[in-house]
Amino acid sequence: MFSSTIEEALEVEVYRTNISGTILVGTMVAMNNNGIALPRHVYENEIKVIKNSGLNYAILEDKLTALGNLILLNDYCAIVSKEFSKKSIKTMEDVFGCEVEKSPVKEFRNIGSVGIATNKGALLHPSLKEEELKKIEELLRVEVDIGTVNRGIGFVRTGIIANNKNVVVGDLTTGVEIVRIEDTLLGR
Repeated sequence: MFSSTIEEALEVEVYRTNISGTILVGTMVAMNNNGIALPRHVYENEIKVIKNSGLNYAILEDKLTALGNLILLNDYCAIVSKEFSKKSIKTMEDVFGCEVEKSPVKEFRNIGSVGIATNKGALLHPSLKEEELKKIEELLRVEVDIGTVNRGIGFVRTGIIANNKNVVVGDLTTGVEIVRIEDTLLGR
């Protein structure tokens, strides 16, 4: 049921897998239309699913594993945690096919968990400072806004799956939140 909802709403093919043995796939990977970054502890059978999907992929060898929490990206730029090595940054440039910049956000170490981006917009945690929002907007080359999901959760990536076509949100998300999410991420 969930897979078919995602396929229909986002107009994508869904591949079923865990990553590093966990069902928290969105937390463990980061991806854009060009490729997907996987943590170093990804299992061989999980890599096989990624290969079979036809996705361009790379395994980051850093000790960091929750890549989805540490990387905010679209097809224009990846904004990453300051903790990534130069080697991993180069690998991300190759797999994502875009520039990779270290995060300008000071309050949150996990830039990927406080935002979600498409090629049309980015929605970010409401407590980010104006200068941080402006820098993120420059890097991602899209308009940004602040918002929440699931009745006030600022860690918006925890309740939204999005691409350039549509969004899927957590079932506790209010109508006001949905309007802001759609307006921001889809440019409506």
